[in-house]
Amino acid sequence: MEADKTLKRTVAASQQTVRAHLRIVRQPAVWFLLPSVLILCVFVFYPMGKTIYNSFFAANVRGEAVKFVGWANYRTLFKDPLFLKSLSETFVFVLVFAVLTLLIGIVLARLATLKLRRMKVFRTAFAGTMGTSAAAAAILWLFLFNPSVGMVHLMLKAIGLPNVNLLVTPLGAQIVVILTSVWMALGFAFLILLSAFQNVAPEYYEVAAIAGWSDWQQTLKITVPMISPTLFFLFVIEVIDGFKMFAQIDLITGGGPDNATNFLAYKIYLDAFVFHHVGIASAESVILTVLIIFVTWIQFHYTERKVYYA
Repeated sequence: MEADKTLKRTVAASQQTVRAHLRIVRQPAVWFLLPSVLILCVFVFYPMGKTIYNSFFAANVRGEAVKFVGWANYRTLFKDPLFLKSLSETFVFVLVFAVLTLLIGIVLARLATLKLRRMKVFRTAFAGTMGTSAAAAAILWLFLFNPSVGMVHLMLKAIGLPNVNLLVTPLGAQIVVILTSVWMALGFAFLILLSAFQNVAPEYYEVAAIAGWSDWQQTLKITVPMISPTLFFLFVIEVIDGFKMFAQIDLITGGGPDNATNFLAYKIYLDAFVFHHVGIASAESVILTVLIIFVTWIQFHYTERKVYYA
């Protein structure tokens, strides 16, 4: 009996010691996490909650909620032809932007793996867009397509073709915005894909070379399946970035012509800060957030099934 009591006291003392150590360990963790939690609360969770709250109210020009309207803002949006057009144009832009970024990124990464002279220079050039701000890139592409002194105009003039001002036509403006956005996103995509390419075991290529496969056959039948987790990750990231695209539109087209580039993120800005329809803009923000979550869920639920994890 005495031995049992001694054992129980020893266990109890050990448990108290462990609890004391846990309290000591947890306290610094809380203090380290506190700044991040505060920043998230101030700049993410509070604005998110305020946006959801405002989406159910009519607001004055100062953005103050003055009258509860329930779901009226949402009903107004889904009856608005301009919002529906913006929604459809946004989906088209996101799909084209994400697919083009991945395809061009794969081509550039495959070229960068070739053993050629001065390949390091090309790798640096391919990744250089990561160091370019969206504003600088937008101004650069705006200058390239300038109908008077732009590089595109000069090239067309040199080969005897008529000058075309893409920025005054809906389709042309969309093409310019897509090209600018893809160029901006290529640096990140290229670096991630290059790293994935270099992690593929060289034995696969040696066997394929013996079988007589060309470089592009090796890329399609070996590399792409082996790097499919990276492709899936990039596709998810690019789709989310596409939905949030703003700077290029603001500086190049301003949402025009004929609202052809008035994508959802830019329309939210116009409704909130130009037209001062805060309730409508808040409802649009909630819809955009739900869309991003839903599209991401679809990608994880269906697309990830085709990903090959070696």
